[in-house]
Amino acid sequence: MPAPKADLRLPRILHAYLDDLAKLGAYGKGKTGVMRRFIEDGIQKALSDKVIAARSVDQFDEEEDEPG
Repeated sequence: MPAPKADLRLPRILHAYLDDLAKLGAYGKGKTGVMRRFIEDGIQKALSDKVIAARSVDQFDEEEDEPG
């Protein structure tokens, strides 16, 4: 079962920053990769700061994604 898609609208300036980061390549390939990296990093920080509780992949009908 594929993961649900998130509809996201960002201001043009944020798209420009995402393009800049994608060109560097250190944060992911393309804007989607950069967004994924920052989202995953933000979630990991929220988990380590105990802002949110950790979940188990067993709660979902899918395997954990490989880090990308």
